[in-house]
Amino acid sequence: MAAADGAAAPAAGTPAATQPPVPDRTWPTLIRLFRDYVLPHWRVGVVAILAMLLFSATQVGVVAAIQPLFDRGLAEHDTATIRLYALLFLLLLVLQGIAFFFAHYLSHWIGRRLIKQLRLDVHDRLLIMPNSAFDQLSSGQLISKLTYEAEQTANAVTEGTLTLFKDAVRVIGLLGYMLFLSPWLMLIVAFILPIVGGLIAYINKRFRKLSKRIHRAVGGVGTIAEESVHAHQEIKLFGQSDRERQRFEHFNERNRREFMRFSATKYATVPLVRLIVAIAMALVIALITVDTIVETISVGTIAAFAAAMAMLNEPLKHLVKLNATLQKGLTAARSIFSVIDAEPEPDHGTRSLTRAAGHIEFRSVCFSYDGEREVLHKIDLEILPGETIALTGPSGSGKTTLVNLLPRFYEPSSGALHLDGLPLTDYRMADLRRQIALVGQDVLLFNTTVAGNIAYGCEHEVSLEALRQAAATANALELIESLPQGFDTPVGEDGVLLSGGQRQRLAIARAVLKDAPILILDEATSALDTESEQAIQTALERLMEGRTSLVIAHRLSTVENADRILFLEDGQIVEQGTHRELLAHGGRFAALHQMQFAGQRR
Repeated sequence: MAAADGAAAPAAGTPAATQPPVPDRTWPTLIRLFRDYVLPHWRVGVVAILAMLLFSATQVGVVAAIQPLFDRGLAEHDTATIRLYALLFLLLLVLQGIAFFFAHYLSHWIGRRLIKQLRLDVHDRLLIMPNSAFDQLSSGQLISKLTYEAEQTANAVTEGTLTLFKDAVRVIGLLGYMLFLSPWLMLIVAFILPIVGGLIAYINKRFRKLSKRIHRAVGGVGTIAEESVHAHQEIKLFGQSDRERQRFEHFNERNRREFMRFSATKYATVPLVRLIVAIAMALVIALITVDTIVETISVGTIAAFAAAMAMLNEPLKHLVKLNATLQKGLTAARSIFSVIDAEPEPDHGTRSLTRAAGHIEFRSVCFSYDGEREVLHKIDLEILPGETIALTGPSGSGKTTLVNLLPRFYEPSSGALHLDGLPLTDYRMADLRRQIALVGQDVLLFNTTVAGNIAYGCEHEVSLEALRQAAATANALELIESLPQGFDTPVGEDGVLLSGGQRQRLAIARAVLKDAPILILDEATSALDTESEQAIQTALERLMEGRTSLVIAHRLSTVENADRILFLEDGQIVEQGTHRELLAHGGRFAALHQMQFAGQRR
């Protein structure tokens, strides 16, 4: 239940309020990724790394074979040597192809496993996060972590591993071979390496900053899109299509600009590195024209050195691009870890509870969403087992907030709630919530069948007869049997294929089947027509027999038979008593009652 009847919950889109601060450092995040998500698959990882090393070795081997091919084969016209090296080149290329396949396939296998586990960890945390966290995180942001950010994280690990063990080793191997060929020519390469390193360091810093902007922009687009999908009717009805289009365009354009800045940085670095390598290549070519150097270097050495320099271009390019992927992925990982590390609901109770008697006590309970303005103030209330309590009062008086404390969707700021003489916190959370059935004014149905929705709260398989009885109690059996596939009829996403009244009846049938000793009815008949409301009201009264029931109602005609009616205003119980007693008292309840019935008479 949303915090609709108390003060508004904190606005969405400010996750920092509930998420623990995550250090903006690369290495701790990278270490955690490998320790928790890659190391469990270390055997596959070892094979992938060996394949990467083999791939790098074959490329260095190809370059190393050039010098003897030129000096012993081509220069001396030795046919046997030429054929031998032709066969060697073929063998190296075959090994290279096999190594390439296994290196990429196995690294991506680990990447998909990483994505799967990250999504499981985020989803598991979502299931136990407190309501306050959902109040401050939009669904678009959470879905982005499960989809886009998980993919970016896996890309960082996959591409990072490939680049480090395939391209970095290739660079080291080629540089080592070049040093072996000619220390003098290698001085040129040694001169340009610090320039490339400085360029990469600058790019690394810029990528990190741009990655944060991109993730914020993606979350904004997701949030606006989600609102447009869920509120499409309201947008059309209030004529706000142009306004929403402009809102979406603002975030969409911001997203495009951030990605283009990222792309500009990413793709500008590649030609810069190539230019630096080309300058070095030109200097090498110029140096080999010097007589003293020409006399000490063979044609094969020059060809092999030039080939090695040319082959450096590709792995250096990958190393530069790695910064973009790595920083984007690590930014995503930090964002994901902020959810995984979020505090779960406090569930420290140890007492089991099979079936509660339903004796509920609110002892000086206060509550505030923001820690400043109290939504509930000093609520003292005792509800006896089997008693029906109606909560009424103006919107924003705290009715829904009060009942949200019972299943511990929120925790009181002060005071305590007791069930059957013990604090709620003494019970295991799952046992406590098993005692409560809810029918709210905003019915949520799952994208499954009618039967699946009715039996959603049951831990065991439910028979068709039990489903029929629950549906009959909720006055929904005739409706269900008229559907094309009866109980097997899909209801669509959020029950979109059913009317509001039909969804409400399924929710009531779900509460009937759960058979919990405590009922929370939040405007449970609000979506029904008059005839259906009367039938459902009778069914609910039968259902409430022998159960402790809290009924939130704005229409006072629906709570006339309650054992007690509480009138809430500004977070306090200002009046309570039976329907007759409150009318005789002539207070706020009587005034509201007179206003409603006067309106009906007109």
